Amino acid sequence: MWNSVFREHQQVSPMCLGFLQWDQHSEEQWGLGWRERAICNKCTYKSSMFNLFKETVNKSPERKAADINRGLQVGLTQVSMGNAGLRKLLLSASIPAPSTKGMLKRFEQSL
Repeated sequence: MWNSVFREHQQVSPMCLGFLQWDQHSEEQWGLGWRERAICNKCTYKSSMFNLFKETVNKSPERKAADINRGLQVGLTQVSMGNAGLRKLLLSASIPAPSTKGMLKRFEQSL
């Protein structure tokens, strides 16, 4: 991601000496995965959004699930903890937890 963003920023604004950083206002959480983009602190450059997770291959027209979310649901079927317990565990560790409804939807998609 960063290599392509640096290259694109140099082509769009060749004279800019600004620094690229995460655009925290536009980040999107997708379960335990995130979508991010970079912005320049000097010029108006904004990169396109990048998935910071690997997507699963599926045939449905809906948005593809993140592998990390599917793996999480598979793991939950192997332990005596449900979605509510996992949310408590993640939130206790200050990790933004996906919604219970979203986790159930990913579970149904993985069947």
